[in-house]
Amino acid sequence: MLIPQPSTINSQSHQPSPRKWHLRLLWLSAFCFLLSALCFVFHAPLLRGAAKAWMVNNPPAKADAIVVLGGGVQFRSFEAASLYHAGWAPTILVMNSELRDTDRLGFTIPEAELVRRILLSNAVPAEAIQTIGTNLTSTYEEALTLRQWSKDSHSASFLIPTGPFHSRRVRWVFRKVFRDAPVRFAVTSIDPKQCQDWWQHEKVLIDFQNEVVKFCYYRLKY
Repeated sequence: MLIPQPSTINSQSHQPSPRKWHLRLLWLSAFCFLLSALCFVFHAPLLRGAAKAWMVNNPPAKADAIVVLGGGVQFRSFEAASLYHAGWAPTILVMNSELRDTDRLGFTIPEAELVRRILLSNAVPAEAIQTIGTNLTSTYEEALTLRQWSKDSHSASFLIPTGPFHSRRVRWVFRKVFRDAPVRFAVTSIDPKQCQDWWQHEKVLIDFQNEVVKFCYYRLKY
């Protein structure tokens, strides 16, 4: 008579029966259904909370300069003028972004010049505006440019207004570039209310998705 080997007996005794597998699948299906139902019912507060957690919005603080980053001319320029008139800083720094082909042909105004004109039209005196950098193409290059300007001018505090979803990447990049420098930053989010229902507006939804991807890219590259 053949006697089953101990290893065979142990392996068979530890294998769950088909009934147990069915019960496990049933519980898993029920859990997934419940989770999906909760996400559907509470999707608005969950998505709102995700945006709020992502956004950085430091309160404005007295600074040596207000920094206008490249891009977002339609909102960063006006916010910088508003902060200047509120007395938060005596100087506005305009990042000199890379020229576009239409700029070189004279069909469009270079971004830095456009920002300067907007500031002047909002009663910011010309002597309070400085353009820094050359052909800047990224937030990282802007941070390096500001670091050099900070050294040259002996400035130690900056106010950076930007979009709510861009704010987290801005804070991370500037902290990294200035990690060994005694410099203070206040990153303020412009119009944070747009995060309330961000998933319902195509442009805002795309902005959020792009910023998540860019932030991950920056973490890997820098």
